[in-house]
Amino acid sequence: MLTQDVYHEYKHGSLPFRYRLSYRIFTNWAAMFATKILAISETSKKEVAKVYNINPDKIFVSYLGVNSPQKPYHSLLATNYLLYIGQAFPRRHLKETIIAFKKLVHEFYDLKLVVVGKDNYNPPIINDLIKKINQELGSEKIIYYDYIEKREYVEKLYAGAKALIYVSDREAFGLPPMETLAFGVPPVIMDNELGHELFGDYAFFVERYPPQLVDNIANTIKQALTDQQKIDKIKYEGPEFVKKYNWKNFAETFFLPIRSTL
Repeated sequence: MLTQDVYHEYKHGSLPFRYRLSYRIFTNWAAMFATKILAISETSKKEVAKVYNINPDKIFVSYLGVNSPQKPYHSLLATNYLLYIGQAFPRRHLKETIIAFKKLVHEFYDLKLVVVGKDNYNPPIINDLIKKINQELGSEKIIYYDYIEKREYVEKLYAGAKALIYVSDREAFGLPPMETLAFGVPPVIMDNELGHELFGDYAFFVERYPPQLVDNIANTIKQALTDQQKIDKIKYEGPEFVKKYNWKNFAETFFLPIRSTL
């Protein structure tokens, strides 16, 4: 399996040298010698073929799966909140998301932002940025967890969120937005080919214009909080839409190339 975000990390990322060297060696080795290569979206397939110079016929697509909630979940927090979950790489624009939240929080005075994920900025900036903005706002409007161990707690966070913010330049799939959609919670994601491939009408899209990115994130979050018609569509239809992304379909597609060679 190859993804273009791994290519980006070893080529342009800020991970420690030993990780970037390992990614470079093993992914290029796989690109050259693998019998078949798995991509987890059509968008990723095109990008992987391009960056590793692979014949697209060698690559097959099998979408990742999302487990639908098996029981009703109640929110982990007794408050209105937006949610970010995932490692905080610069390409996922958590810094811009936090600043965007500060711009709109005065319109939604009881709203908070919950952030869960390791800070992978180099050097780390998220903890200090959150402390600074909370001081400016005069209260703990932004709540930060480096890691949450229990999966049940994560699902409770999904269930109670007003929206999930995951504005990423580059993903091969991106599980958190799809997982939150399984709870009928609106995802706010980047307006790119992958987002439209996976989500169709079941997401709010942030236009990618770097000088205005903070304002665009803030405006799109506002839509996700106020566009009641689309919020209701996602709430009632989103969980059913997500069911097509399941591990049974993934497994059947995954093993098909193997069967064809037997």
